[in-house]
Amino acid sequence: MYERRSRVIGIICVVICALLAGILVYMVYTNNRNRQAQSEAMTALQEEARPYEVELQNLKSELASLEDSVSYTSEEAEIMVGFVVSDVSDLSFIEEQAADYGFSPVIIIDCTMDMDVIEEILETADESWEIMLYASDFPEEVNDSILSVISCLESMNREHCGVFFLRGDYSTDSNIQLLADDGFIGYTDYNSETPKAGQAEDGSVYFDYSYVNSTGTMMSSRVSALYSSKSSILVAISMASINFGTLTEADAVNILDSLQTYTENDDCSFSTVAAVVEEYSAVNELETERQADYEKQTAEIQARIDELEEIIDEIYAGKQK
Repeated sequence: MYERRSRVIGIICVVICALLAGILVYMVYTNNRNRQAQSEAMTALQEEARPYEVELQNLKSELASLEDSVSYTSEEAEIMVGFVVSDVSDLSFIEEQAADYGFSPVIIIDCTMDMDVIEEILETADESWEIMLYASDFPEEVNDSILSVISCLESMNREHCGVFFLRGDYSTDSNIQLLADDGFIGYTDYNSETPKAGQAEDGSVYFDYSYVNSTGTMMSSRVSALYSSKSSILVAISMASINFGTLTEADAVNILDSLQTYTENDDCSFSTVAAVVEEYSAVNELETERQADYEKQTAEIQARIDELEEIIDEIYAGKQK
């Protein structure tokens, strides 16, 4: 009797275990099947959404690229070579270097010099050379000297380049306005980090300069930065410093050798003030056109982006279109 009861209980236990095992297997099977179904459903949704997501990503990249295209950038770095002249005897050295290195020099004249010296320089300088005016100091009365030199040029049927060589702390709003009143369309403006050039909000063209009046001038880093920024710079060599011995003719030649190396490597090119002014004078018009085109394109792209995001949201919400 006891053995029969034990056998029955054993059978019942086996049956219960078998049932539990079957239930467990069924649950695992059902769970795997549900997970597979969910995975297949998600894969189907991803496949349906993929072309929209690819288009969306491409449009966002295009939008970012358009933002970078609005600002004006030069195609290459440009170097203008100038000489701050102190005497007519300086011109022979300048003529020799211009011929050797193949650039058109900019003759920078200090308007505070003796007018007889200025007249002699203007009468002797090659008519193809550009004339840039300059003041070593900039008190209020210096404007009379600037106007006197302009009158002298007019009497000789010559013109200055329209850009004033404005150094350091003298690059103030009041001085720039004073120069604009005198008819100047641009000025030089030093930036200690990366050379910059362009057109200011008031329409004035400006570009950077490097004033070379000592052997310690770091031209290599300046020109390297110039090349990276695709900007323009005036390298102004002080002839007075050469005449007084703080800078030698050999130092000046070494600088020109360095600049020529950059031009031969196509890192930059020799240019004229006139060419740089013409380039940057077109900036406002170009930027206006680019801005209008940019706003039109971005509006169209953004509208499509909004539409794509809505389509993708509806797909993943199960509302397939």
